Amino acid sequence: MSGRPPSERWEPPHTVRASRRRGRRRLIVLLLILLLGAVAVSGFVSGWRRSPETSATTTGPPLEKLVFPEGLRREEMADLIAQKTDLSAERYLELTGSSARGAQMAGRSAPTSLEGFLFPATYEIGTETTVDFLIDQQLRAFDREMSKIDLSYAESKNLTRYDVVIIASLIEREVKVPSERRIVAGVIYNRLKRGMRLDIDATVQYAVGEWRPLTAADLRSSSPFNTRRFTGLPPGPICNPGAASLEAAANPAHHDYLYYVARNDGSGGHRFARTLEEFNRLQENS
Repeated sequence: MSGRPPSERWEPPHTVRASRRRGRRRLIVLLLILLLGAVAVSGFVSGWRRSPETSATTTGPPLEKLVFPEGLRREEMADLIAQKTDLSAERYLELTGSSARGAQMAGRSAPTSLEGFLFPATYEIGTETTVDFLIDQQLRAFDREMSKIDLSYAESKNLTRYDVVIIASLIEREVKVPSERRIVAGVIYNRLKRGMRLDIDATVQYAVGEWRPLTAADLRSSSPFNTRRFTGLPPGPICNPGAASLEAAANPAHHDYLYYVARNDGSGGHRFARTLEEFNRLQENS
């Protein structure tokens, strides 16, 4: 007698082994089918999620880079757009001119130009890029940089964010040596505090529309940007400043300088003076 219960069917050992091999093969085939299906689904989902812009970027020509240096006015940016891209310079000037959007950026009620907010940087221009999108990028870049800057000192001197942007634009045009940015900012703060004219030639150049040597007639300009005639800050920025000038404008050096004179030695630097007499001596020796 075998000792096996009568209900169990007995199979020869070689039949059991063959059955197990067939079971393993079926399992392997099933796993391969599931794996291939998962790969196919993943590829479909990936292709479905890819945006048209991404597809164009990866398969189309490389993007062009448009570089805006610090210190350009918006007209000069438009010139670069015309020279380096197929975008419309006229459209750029139209959208960056006086508008409600500019007023919102400046915190003013009257329509205001976007001058000062068109952040200078390198931007990628593709076949689908529009002027509107480029301007949006510049304004977002400006907001990102300004969010990093502590405005508490400027605000303690009753200066607004827009005032800081105006001062930054003056610094950008006046200063070539980076270490002088905060010093020149301090001179501007000191002269504003004393009610002195700023006497910054770059504001007159902005008023006449050219960065060139000024004539006596230029200096007599009645433009409110002419800080050779009128006290206080000009009514708006004279260019589009970079991050370093924005930082300097918000946090000037603390000193008692009221004047500065170009060294005229090729360095681009200045000498600083506390009194008019000292300023006149520096001018004679420069």
